[in-house]
Amino acid sequence: MCKPAGGQDLTRSSVCQRSSGPQEDLMDLVQLFTLSVCCWTAAARSYWSNKPRIIIGSPEIMDGESVEVSCTVPIDYTGGDCRLFRGDSDVPFRVMTAFSYVCVFNLSSQVLLGNKPVGSKILLRCDYALQSYVSVSSDECGVIVSGSSPSPRLSVSRHFLSPDDSVEVTCFPPTASVSSCHFYRDEVHVAQGSCSRNLTGRQLAVWEQPVLLLRVNLTCRYDPHRELYIHSEPSNLHLLFVVDVSGVTSSVDCKVSVSDDQLETLSSSWTSGGDEPRVKVQLTNSSLTLNQTCNYTQ
Repeated sequence: MCKPAGGQDLTRSSVCQRSSGPQEDLMDLVQLFTLSVCCWTAAARSYWSNKPRIIIGSPEIMDGESVEVSCTVPIDYTGGDCRLFRGDSDVPFRVMTAFSYVCVFNLSSQVLLGNKPVGSKILLRCDYALQSYVSVSSDECGVIVSGSSPSPRLSVSRHFLSPDDSVEVTCFPPTASVSSCHFYRDEVHVAQGSCSRNLTGRQLAVWEQPVLLLRVNLTCRYDPHRELYIHSEPSNLHLLFVVDVSGVTSSVDCKVSVSDDQLETLSSSWTSGGDEPRVKVQLTNSSLTLNQTCNYTQ
């Protein structure tokens, strides 16, 4: 029973809370749903508008280089501060006053690393602040500051091989302990792991169309540390030839022009094929026109 001010009782016909019919109930539900959607949309807009975005100019730089890091804010935040954080630190290592929607930090490798060693991956995030207000942080982005170490020495057991033959290759780092070695045909990575291994002609010819005579410039590098992004300078280059006689129907003479030092290393000629037909490769340091049947382009 409801009582108005003054204490007089109301009969049941004097309604304290008006009951509604089915049509009015439906309208109330529609209004409630609309209000909920508006509130949800406003909350989503508030969340996304409050979050800055971090953009890294390059995911990896060499020690001694610089990288551009941008922090974009969703509103004109002139007079506020863009703050850049490293790793899990709650203290910004760089602060910049915002004059537009974007704050651009130009960071050298030394500034980026802080007290971390060369070869580290640095995680960055940013936010923006004005007086006591601080936005949420951006997502994290990583920058690798890679380093280099002295060149290794590469040796090979042979310079001519068929696709099914193998060549023993050894990468000799100038340091005693390394985590792994990498072998390259020109710029193509063909193997990694042990610094002494056998490579088949097919591995050396990976991604290449089958040809009678494939020239291979083989080099190696090594990783001195397992935890750090440090790679060596490339080794000395060895010239190898992968000779594929599978498509040969008659004996072929190939003449290849190489430099004097390669000529001494490779020897003057080489013959492939246990049975006829045979492929004979003649090496010379003079400028000669290659035999068209050799299908080899220098």
